[in-house]
Amino acid sequence: MPTKRLVSIFTDGELDMSCGEYDSEYFGLARLTVVQRPIEQAIMVGLDGDVAALGSGVNDAEDSIPMGKADTPLFSSAHAIANIDGYAYVVGPWRTICRRTAPDVWENLAHRTSLPRPEPDKFGSTDDGFDCIAGYNATDIYAGGGEGDLWHFDGKRWDQCPVPTNMKIENICCAGDGHVYVGLQSGSIMRGRENKWKMIHNGTFSLPFKDMAWFDGKVYCTSDYGVWTIENGKFINPDLPAEVRSCSGNLSVGDGVMLLAGMYGATVYDGSKWTSLLPTSM
Repeated sequence: MPTKRLVSIFTDGELDMSCGEYDSEYFGLARLTVVQRPIEQAIMVGLDGDVAALGSGVNDAEDSIPMGKADTPLFSSAHAIANIDGYAYVVGPWRTICRRTAPDVWENLAHRTSLPRPEPDKFGSTDDGFDCIAGYNATDIYAGGGEGDLWHFDGKRWDQCPVPTNMKIENICCAGDGHVYVGLQSGSIMRGRENKWKMIHNGTFSLPFKDMAWFDGKVYCTSDYGVWTIENGKFINPDLPAEVRSCSGNLSVGDGVMLLAGMYGATVYDGSKWTSLLPTSM
């Protein structure tokens, strides 16, 4: 397996940069987030549950996420990771979900009294589950995946959301305008909260959105085709420089800026200008 490198770029107000890194031969299909609790760190989780932490004096691997019991697994594989209320949350197949409460400690949140395992599909498979997760806080979380399989967690129990679609759920963005935006297959978008949802955009792309994030009063959506925004419920193709569109890929928001990073570069947006961090050509 190729070596994976977790790179951290630290900047001051003028974007003067210093870097740190962590290398490993593990971490297939690595997922990454930055947490503030229990301490501020970058957390990387591999598909098979490998974990590494960087920051606050730490630069090392942690114990892998435990598998748990066979009937109610804490973890089977990592499909997505997110920062919610400062903590790292990981979701995966069989509607598994867990939260990192301390180094080497993961709490199982897949309470089977209210969050049952998925029913077998038409092919007899039962490993469908969550592919994305987002939340406003620990008592207002959304996780989804599969064909219209969206759930809400109030901190005690899970409830399935009655969504108006059976399209595959790809992304979730808990936006600052009070709405939850759900990216679906082909770039379609659904908006709502808990038990009220409606389609606001019917996509025609061959690929779904890769990432969605709220910044500067709008939802940003990315795919291999470029960058779009949602403003006041309207899907918009913004006028962005070519060097910004070439960075289309993953999004991350923090400290008053948004990072857009993809195969051909990375750039930071502060709400008024884009600043390149990496070369935008190979």
